[in-house]
Amino acid sequence: MDCSIIIVNYNTKELTDACINSIIQYSKDIAYEIILVDNNSTDGSSLLFAERKDIKFIEASQNLGFGRANNLGAKQAKGKYLFFLNSDTLLLENSIKEMVAFFENNGESLKIGALGCILVDKNLEYNGCGSFLPTCASEIKRYKTVIPFLRKFNNVQDLVKPLDVTSFEVGYVIGADLMMRSSVFNSLGGFDSMFFMYYEESDLQKRMKDIGYKAWIYTKTKIIHLEDGSGKQVKNYNNRKRIIVHTSKNLYLKKNDAESFRKYVRWDRLFLMLNRFNKKYTKEENEEYIAEIKKTYL
Repeated sequence: MDCSIIIVNYNTKELTDACINSIIQYSKDIAYEIILVDNNSTDGSSLLFAERKDIKFIEASQNLGFGRANNLGAKQAKGKYLFFLNSDTLLLENSIKEMVAFFENNGESLKIGALGCILVDKNLEYNGCGSFLPTCASEIKRYKTVIPFLRKFNNVQDLVKPLDVTSFEVGYVIGADLMMRSSVFNSLGGFDSMFFMYYEESDLQKRMKDIGYKAWIYTKTKIIHLEDGSGKQVKNYNNRKRIIVHTSKNLYLKKNDAESFRKYVRWDRLFLMLNRFNKKYTKEENEEYIAEIKKTYL
């Protein structure tokens, strides 16, 4: 088995079905399996996918989140490579074969531990690929760009995207299309289960880099990602989502940059104080958000 493609579904039945169909349509001349982990969906997903004979269907008894569900799928994977693919993606070409071939041909020379490709939106415009591994210093610098009275004093440079080359190195590959050797993934113990969602791929690749591997983007194939890429600023998270994102960020920084975490917390508290007046959310939502994030400081 060349590649095990692992997809996590949570109430995205139509998107997931389209994703699976695009894999089957375009993936040729490569031995692969599709493993679908359903996070206890309530939209009829289990009725649809349990009947499919062209996938391996795993039904979780609860919503495990992104990392834990992928870990569950990886335990049953037989492929040399694992390809973690979001349910809201669509293949446009034989991307999986191309990525496996690039990994095979360049894995040792480039010390590839994680590989992604170029993500595009439904209009085929660039929609992300990877970014820098966050640190307390980088997040403090970013706060200085979003706090209005400090914005003019700082600029944060986004990831440079040299798309005219075959490949380039990044801090981490976005979790929407993350390919790894199964042996490396397993040696790292998979995704850290303390992350429900978000920052789990950054944490995994930080640990991967600590043992000498690198993260690369292969630019000669593209995959549609229907959600906004991580390079775009999402302006209207619902309250639960912004709590999860911020919580995961703080857990990541506390785990991976502990020496600077106290300094970061001072800036994070300022950011929270200003969010008390965030008019995009109700007063009750802002209070809930602040209370939940403060728990991550302990």
